[in-house]
Order: sequence, then C-alpha cells, then structure tokens
Amino acid sequence: MKQSPARKTANMVLGLLILTFTVIGIIATVRFAGGKMRDITGDTARLQEYQKFLSPVVMNDPDTFDDITGADQSQLISIAIWEILQNDPNPDDYGYFEGDMLLPQSEVEESFAALFGTELTVHHKDVDGGGIGFRYSESEKGYLIPITGVTPIYTPRIISAEEKRDLVTLIVGYLAGEDFQQDSDGNIVAPEPAKYMKITLRTAPDGSYFVSALQNAQQPD
Repeated sequence: MKQSPARKTANMVLGLLILTFTVIGIIATVRFAGGKMRDITGDTARLQEYQKFLSPVVMNDPDTFDDITGADQSQLISIAIWEILQNDPNPDDYGYFEGDMLLPQSEVEESFAALFGTELTVHHKDVDGGGIGFRYSESEKGYLIPITGVTPIYTPRIISAEEKRDLVTLIVGYLAGEDFQQDSDGNIVAPEPAKYMKITLRTAPDGSYFVSALQNAQQPD
C-alpha cells in the first residue's frame, strides 16, 4: 500500500532522530575501551552490556534516588520510551495519531519493567523526554512521538563495576553530547566526563537486572 507523504516524512525523520542518538551511542562505545576501567570480573563484554543498558538512563539525566520507589516516575517513563527508540523501531510497525507515531503503552510498560523492575505500577501521563515532549493519549492508549531530531544530553562511560551478591555497583562517567569534538583528521574525540554518578543494579535469579538506585559520585582517582 502506498504511503502518504506525511507518513513517509515521519518514517524518514524518525529514522534520523534515532540515528542521531545511535551515532552518539556508538561513539561512546568505541571510546569505551580507551577509558579508565576497574572491574573485579575482568569481563569487558559485560561492562559494554551495562553501558548499553544504561544509555537511555544517562541520556535523560534523571534526578538522584536512593531507591527506585523514590524516583520521579515521569522521568522513568521518558527513559523507557527512549529505550524503545534507541533500538531502531520500524515506523511501519506502528499506528499514527494526529500526525505523530503512536507508541503503545503496553510496549512502554514492558520497557519500564525491563529497566526498573516490576515493583512499580506505571501511571501514564505526559512526560518530557530530554527536551522533547511525549504526549500520552488516553483514548489511544499510547504515547505520541513527535517528528524531530535530538542530541543526547549525556552518554555513559563505565568507569568501574563491582559485583556483590545480588547488586552491581557502577561508577559511570557522563559524557556531554555537545562536548564531542573532531580532531584535525576528522576523527570523533569523546570528552572527559562532565560528572560521575553511582548507579546500582539489582540482579534477579534469572540473570536479568534493573536499576535500583542512582546517586552522586566523586571523580575517581
């Protein structure tokens, strides 16, 4: 079936939006191996896995919380939406409402649970997604994804990881998206972290994990 011009534009621009995010994330991942890391497991692949998992969290720079139950749920919903977008969804798999792509609330709830566990009940509402508003439609049971581009506020660099019992404690450097530069040869150069945070993951018996706490951290030695 032939697509309407509006839908073609939505597909193209959404692709550009996701590409903007993905390219910055790839840069951070490529530079990952050059950063200073301390890991008791010595498992670089696992550190990269943690880094990818935390990309939508760090991108949105949520407020600190000592326990997930004390987090700002609007910020958590925004993170869950970005987790879906950064995984390059096919726009043709979604419906459209008022000119925007409609992301089903059920999909957002699945992403939310994967990131933050099942202890919290999601209370759907309009949220701010790193400077982009995601409107919630009660009638359509989903979030409206606007057609726009975005540069992440921050991308993560794992500095250290410590695994103990059912907890993983990560020191994460936040790399400011606007601070990435090009050298004289055209290579992208990642900046030093603008700040450091301690992010605690809680692991489940099946090996999965979710964000449990996010706290300020000092710059490591």
